[in-house]
Amino acid sequence: MRLAYITNTSLKESSGGGSGVNFATYNYLKDSFDTDYYLINPKPDVMSKIKSGLRKKLHLKRDYHHFSKLRLTDVGNQFEDIEGEFDAYFFHGFTQWISTLPNKPYYCFNDACFATYVEIYNDKNEFKETDLNRIFKKEANWLNNAEKVFFRSEWALNETKKAYNLNGNNFLNVGVGGFIDIPKEDKYTKGFNFLFISREFIPKGGRVVVEAFQALKKSYDFINLWIVGEDPGEKIKEIDGVEYLGFFNKAKKKDKKDLIKIFENTFALIHPTLKDTNTLVINELSYFGCVSIASDRFAIPEYLLDGHTGYLLKEPRDPSELKFWMEQLIINPEKYQSMRVNARSNAIQNNTWAIVGARIIKAINKH
Repeated sequence: MRLAYITNTSLKESSGGGSGVNFATYNYLKDSFDTDYYLINPKPDVMSKIKSGLRKKLHLKRDYHHFSKLRLTDVGNQFEDIEGEFDAYFFHGFTQWISTLPNKPYYCFNDACFATYVEIYNDKNEFKETDLNRIFKKEANWLNNAEKVFFRSEWALNETKKAYNLNGNNFLNVGVGGFIDIPKEDKYTKGFNFLFISREFIPKGGRVVVEAFQALKKSYDFINLWIVGEDPGEKIKEIDGVEYLGFFNKAKKKDKKDLIKIFENTFALIHPTLKDTNTLVINELSYFGCVSIASDRFAIPEYLLDGHTGYLLKEPRDPSELKFWMEQLIINPEKYQSMRVNARSNAIQNNTWAIVGARIIKAINKH
């Protein structure tokens, strides 16, 4: 089978998140099919971007310039230039491709549809309803005509069906793997190092984490809070027990090695996010046997099994609830050790790229 893999992300970008998913998906596909890699990432629609910025300053509703008609048309035109006698196309992501008109069966893989993204990451009231509906309608039609639409979670799959009023007969949840080497064993031995890791400190719950940590440290002076990702600022870094370890790019060997060392010595991951779809870091830490405390939102409950591999937060912005579950991990060592075993076992059995890749390939071969 000859497959054209269409993406807007270079293979040189492979540190995690969307770039990690792109890298892993392509590599599993090329091992099973005769796959050609095509990068399509046109320049922004400058006029639309300027108009959108001006309207925002004037507090007027604006267009969603990143998916303007002009830019989507440009993507569609570049897609038409792809040469080759392909049996099918595979698209990384959804929305940027909705003006393409594939002449062969096509597949796509993403964490959520555009309607879900707007709900979580944007303020819908900033945009013209007519412009959002333009994109929603095109995406719904494009997804409905796909041979198979792969999602990273059942939650995102159902959200798409609901948002676009689709039956979803061609939808399939295949899950997602973590983008880090899976260790042969859990190497954790001691220490009470809670880890907060995110590119965005505030939206992912950084302040709540710090507040809960400070309250807990009054009773357990031996605990530490490690922060990885966005710099939280000098005031937070000066708090007793808080250590900012920096930002790590997994595409760099040294950064990856240092990050693995952190994961090996982490007591628990804390992730009280209100801005997410699914989170790769839970799977990644689970490979190391690390338990997690995270929001009972989005697709997180599909990867964090409440009371089994960690704890889900009903109110992610309530530091007292977060403090309570952090304390439970400290005062129940036998339960904690059992959860480490469960976390690692669940992740390796269900949430690796080898398993996700096999699910995608099986579905394509079926069609």
